[in-house]
Amino acid sequence: MKVLVRNSVIISFLVSSFFVMNIALAAPLNSITADANIVDKERVLYWLIKRGEVASNASQAEKEQAVEAFIARSKGPKRISLQEARFEASRAKKGKKTNKLVSFAAPQAQSITNKTVKVLAVLVDFPDLPHNDNGLSSSDTSMYYSSYPPEHYKNLLFSTSGYAGPTGQTLMTGYEYYQAESGGSFFFTGDVKGWYRAANNAATYGGNDSTDNDIGALDLVKEAITAAVAQMSSSELATYDIEDPYDINGNGNFDEPDGAIDHVMIFHSSIGEETGGGMLGADAIWSHRSSINPYTIPGSSMMLSSYTIQPIDAALGVCVHEFGHDLGLPDEYDISGEGKGSPVGLWSVMASGSWGGAIRGTEPTGFSPYARSYLQERYQGNWVSEQKLQLSALDSSGLDVALVEAVNHQQVNQISMAVPAMPLAFTPPYRGDYQFYSDQGDMINHAMSFDVELPAVTPLTLLMKAHWNIELDYDYAQVMVDGTALAGNYTKASNSQNSARNIITGKSSELAAAEGSESWVELEYDLSPYAGRTVQLSINYVTDQAVGDYGIVIDDITINQAQTQVLFNGAENTTDTVFAGFLRVTDTRPGKDRRYIVQLRSQQGVDKGLISQRYDPGVLLWFENEDYNSNEVSKHAGYSLIGVVDADQNLIGNLDTEVQVRDAAFSLFNQSFYSTGTIEDEHLSGHKLFEDSNDYSAPLQPESGMVLTELGISMEVMAQAEDSSTAMVKFTYTGNAVAPGELSATISQNQQGGQVSFTANVSGGDGNYQYAWDFGVNNATSTLAAPSYTYANAGSYLVTLTVTDGNGTEFTNSTTVIVHAVLDAGFTFTASGLSVTFNNTSSGGSGELSYLWQFGDGATSTGVSPSHTYTAGSYTVTLTVTDDQGQSSVMTAVINVAAAETSTQKSSSGSGGGSLGVLSLLLLCVFAGYRRQQR
Repeated sequence: MKVLVRNSVIISFLVSSFFVMNIALAAPLNSITADANIVDKERVLYWLIKRGEVASNASQAEKEQAVEAFIARSKGPKRISLQEARFEASRAKKGKKTNKLVSFAAPQAQSITNKTVKVLAVLVDFPDLPHNDNGLSSSDTSMYYSSYPPEHYKNLLFSTSGYAGPTGQTLMTGYEYYQAESGGSFFFTGDVKGWYRAANNAATYGGNDSTDNDIGALDLVKEAITAAVAQMSSSELATYDIEDPYDINGNGNFDEPDGAIDHVMIFHSSIGEETGGGMLGADAIWSHRSSINPYTIPGSSMMLSSYTIQPIDAALGVCVHEFGHDLGLPDEYDISGEGKGSPVGLWSVMASGSWGGAIRGTEPTGFSPYARSYLQERYQGNWVSEQKLQLSALDSSGLDVALVEAVNHQQVNQISMAVPAMPLAFTPPYRGDYQFYSDQGDMINHAMSFDVELPAVTPLTLLMKAHWNIELDYDYAQVMVDGTALAGNYTKASNSQNSARNIITGKSSELAAAEGSESWVELEYDLSPYAGRTVQLSINYVTDQAVGDYGIVIDDITINQAQTQVLFNGAENTTDTVFAGFLRVTDTRPGKDRRYIVQLRSQQGVDKGLISQRYDPGVLLWFENEDYNSNEVSKHAGYSLIGVVDADQNLIGNLDTEVQVRDAAFSLFNQSFYSTGTIEDEHLSGHKLFEDSNDYSAPLQPESGMVLTELGISMEVMAQAEDSSTAMVKFTYTGNAVAPGELSATISQNQQGGQVSFTANVSGGDGNYQYAWDFGVNNATSTLAAPSYTYANAGSYLVTLTVTDGNGTEFTNSTTVIVHAVLDAGFTFTASGLSVTFNNTSSGGSGELSYLWQFGDGATSTGVSPSHTYTAGSYTVTLTVTDDQGQSSVMTAVINVAAAETSTQKSSSGSGGGSLGVLSLLLLCVFAGYRRQQR
C-alpha cells in the first residue's frame, strides 16, 4: 500500500450561462431584519405615550420596559445576500496584502480615481397616510416640515450646496458628506421620483410577522419601484445601471451594467418604527437595507436586487449609514441589540455616528479606519492617506509621526501598525499532539486530501475520530473518494437547504455515542467498492454566508482491511496530507490579522457632529482584530472586529458604551465637562500616553473595553494643535521582535465560471514575500499574492506556487485543478397521443448524475429518460439534474398534449409541428438564493 501526495480541487468550468453553483445554497430571503443602530429610545417613548400605550405618569421602570418591548424586534444580526457574501469572501482574499509593511505619503492628485454613483430615490405613501396629510406636528419630530415635496429629498441627498433645515438653517447633504469623507473622489448623485400611492394601507406592509419583521416591506418597495420605472424612458433607466458591484460575469470590471438598478432608496410617509412609528406604531416600517432575489421590474428588463428604506422625516445620518451598507460596509455597533454596546459609539457613522448633530442625525460623523481602509481598497479614490509602520522597525528610542485631522485628506490622516497574530485556545486532539481542523468562517470551502492505493481484498473500512459544530443543513462537511461524497454512519443523504449529498452537519454533542467534553464520535465509511484502486481521499467543509460555528475536527484516520490496519494518519506529521484551507493544529488554532490604527479626530468638517454628544477631540487609537467578524461584545466582551481603546478607563457611572467612549481620545488637553443631570464625569484629566501593559478592558463594564496583548508597544502624544487639526505622535517598542517561523505556504482557491481565484496563504519567513505562480498552461504565470486565471478548456492542470522571502528562502507547493464542463440540463420529447416519452440529453458535470423530472401535473420521476401519460392540456415540464459535486442545472419546457395525433418536438427548436401546438422553451437563469443571517 502506497500513500501519494496530491491535492486535487474540483472546479466546474462555465460553458453555459444557465446553471446553479452549489456553495451551501440557501432559501430565498423573504423578510426584513431591522437596523438596531438607528433606534431612538427617547422618541419611541414619546410615541408610546402619545398613542396612549404607556401612561405619562408611569414609573421609570415601566417606561423602560415598554420601550425595550417595542424595540425588541431589532435584536439580532441583519441578513446579507449570498451573492454579497460570496463577493466579500472573494474580495477579502484578493485584498490580502503581503506582510511587508511600508510607509507612504499622501496620494498625488493624478493617482486618485474618482467614482460616481447614481441613486434612484422613490417616494411612496399609503391610502390611510398620505404624505401631504401625515398628521405630524413640530413636537413629533425634529425634522418637521409643513410639507415633504420631492424637492426636499432631492436637496437632502444630492444638493452640492446644502439644503434647508427645519428652521431654515443650511444643513449638510449626502453629496457633501461623501465628497468630504472621500477627499473629493466619490460623487453621490441621483434623482427623486414620486410621490406614488401604495395599493394598500400601511399595515399591509409594516405590520409585523411572526418573527417581528415587516411583513410586506418588500412588496411596498416593488410597488414603488414599478411605479417609478413606468414613468421613465429606457434610456433614462439605463443611467441607473452603471455598476456591476458583485462582478457577476467575473471579468474584474465593476464599472459596467449588470442588468440591475445600482442603488435604490425608498422613502415612505410615516415616522419610522425605529423612532416609535408615529401614529402607525408597530405597523410602521423599520428603516433597513436589504438584498433580495433579483426581481424583474414589470414593464422593463431591469432588475431590482437591493434597496434601502427610510421614513418621511429622515435626517442625513440614516441615509448615509444605510448607503454605507450599500457600499459593502458592516455595522460597527453590537448587532445583537443586547448589553451596553460596542466600543465605537459616535466615532463612526456605521455605529452611533449616524445620530450626530444638534438636530439628531443632521451631522453624521466620519467613518472608522476599518471602513475607510475598505472603501479605499474597494473604490480607490482618496478616502484615506495612511502611513504603515513596521513593528520590527521600532525600538525604545521611538519614532515620531506627524498626523493631520481625519477630515484632512491632503496629508497623512491615518497610521496603522500590524501586530503578530496570537494563537487561540482550542480543543485538544483525541490522541497525540496534533489533529486536523477545518478552520471556521463564512463562505469558505476548505479541504484536505491524500492519495491512497487500496488493497484488492475486501472488506475495506474507513474510520476516523471527529467532533463538530456545524450550522444545521446550511453548512456541512463531507468525506469523499475521488470527488464523490460517501455515505457514512452519521451522514445525511440530503437536506432542504442545498443539493449537497451525504453530509455531516449539526452537532456531534447531540449524538448518543459522543464521548468526552469535546463530543468525539467515530465516523465509519465503506471503501470496499474502491478495492484495488488508487483513490484520492478528501474531507471538505463548506459554509454559507452567515451564522456557523467552529466547524469539524478530525483525528486518527484509519483504513482497515477486515481486522488488518492498512493506513493510519494521526495528524502527527504532514508528509501524506495536502491542505487547502484545513489546518493541522494542537490545542490552539492560528489567530488572524490584527493591527493598531490611529486617527486624529477634531470637531471640524463632518466631525462637527461629535460636539452635540460632547465627544472630546484628540488622538484616537483603534484596534482591529480579524479573529472576530463582528462587534457583538455582548457575546465576546473586550473583543471585537474594530473598536477604540479608551484612554480614560474611569467609568461614567453605568452608562452605555456610547457615553463611556466620549473621552476615548488621547490628548494633551483636559476633557470637557459631562453630566446627565444625575451622573457626572468626575475624571476630566487628559491622557497622553498609551502603553499596552496597562489595562484597557474596562473590567467593571467589559463590553466597553478592549482586551489587548502586552507586546511592549507605547504611543505618546508629543504635540497637538488646540483645535486638534495636527498632532505629533511617538511610537516606541520595547519588546522582542517576533522571531520568524519556518517559511511555508498553502494554496486556497475560489471559482466563478471558468475563472479560478487563487490565494497564497503564507506564514513564517521574514514577511517580505515574493510570489511566482505557474497555472499549468504555457506562459500563464503571475507574481500577485492572490491572482486569478481563467481556463479556456476543461482538463487537469498542475498549479505551482513558489514563495520567496527577503532572506532568499524559498517554499514551493502545488495543487491540481480539475476543470469540468458545467452541468447542462437538456431533453427532447416525443408525443404519441397522450403519452409522452422524454429523451434526456443532459451533459457535463462531475461523476454520476441524478435526475428529477416534474411533469407539471403533480407527477414526478427520477428515471433517466422516462415516459408519462397525461390528460389533454398544457403542462410545464421541469428537469433538474444534479451531479456528485452538488452542482445543479434546470431546464423547463411547456408542452401541449392532445389525444388527436402524434408529433415530434425538440426542445432546442423553439416550436413544434402537428396538432400538439407550439412548444415554448423557457430557459431559466437561476440566481443564487438568499437567506437570513440569524433565525
